[in-house]
Amino acid sequence: MRLTPDFVSKAPSHLNPLKERELELRGLQIPVIENLASHQGSYDTLNLTDNSITVLGNIPNSPRLTAIHAAQNQISSISPSLPPNIPNLVTLVLTDNAISSLASLLPLETLTSLRHLVLKGNPVTQHEHYKEFVVWKVAKGNLHVLDYERIKDTLREKSRKLLIDPLTELPNSLAHQLSIPTTSSVTSSAFSASANKATPIKGGKGRLMTPDEKRRLVEALTNAKTSEQVRKIERMLAEGMIPEGGVEAAVNGSEGKIEEVNGS
Repeated sequence: MRLTPDFVSKAPSHLNPLKERELELRGLQIPVIENLASHQGSYDTLNLTDNSITVLGNIPNSPRLTAIHAAQNQISSISPSLPPNIPNLVTLVLTDNAISSLASLLPLETLTSLRHLVLKGNPVTQHEHYKEFVVWKVAKGNLHVLDYERIKDTLREKSRKLLIDPLTELPNSLAHQLSIPTTSSVTSSAFSASANKATPIKGGKGRLMTPDEKRRLVEALTNAKTSEQVRKIERMLAEGMIPEGGVEAAVNGSEGKIEEVNGS
């Protein structure tokens, strides 16, 4: 469903256990964040859990906002224009989404108030240097807790040694390499061929994915590491298409039929 100005203005809010005013927008199959200004920024916590959002962004100026809960969506990117609008964000929960590259996390660098970040269940957590990069880059190194684990000084020191040139005190070549989208041996043509064979699933567009479909999406994004392939996956999802063999089959160019799933 769409977040119309009228719907947002009437959306329920309540005091959560932390005594914070929370705007409740969970489980509504929302594909895009929009029209939140209709609530006039009168909330401390924004709950977007269990929707169909693909991009974390389009949040209006919200200096009061300290927490965003957006677990169980399809988020693969974070808008670079987001941080200036949420300067006092302390907690960001993005569990079980589709963020696949370390470069996708770069917009979080300027969220200097951010202290708690959760990325469990995202393909990016499987990266060899995931923890070191996040500890070094996110919130300009001021993050306190990552994936519910307090960041120790030993990890901070390890991050500096890995990513900072000891002579210049500037990011080294590895840091620069990790800050750009990774390349993949998978050819775009092979991916395109399989993607073009996909046909829409019944009730697929605009509905919540099943756990199995989410698993296959995570596998897909893990194997498709170029920005072009990620965009193709997003377009397939927007059209309600999910290859039966996951995107692993797609990127390998194998024949794959589409499951027909009744929308719920």
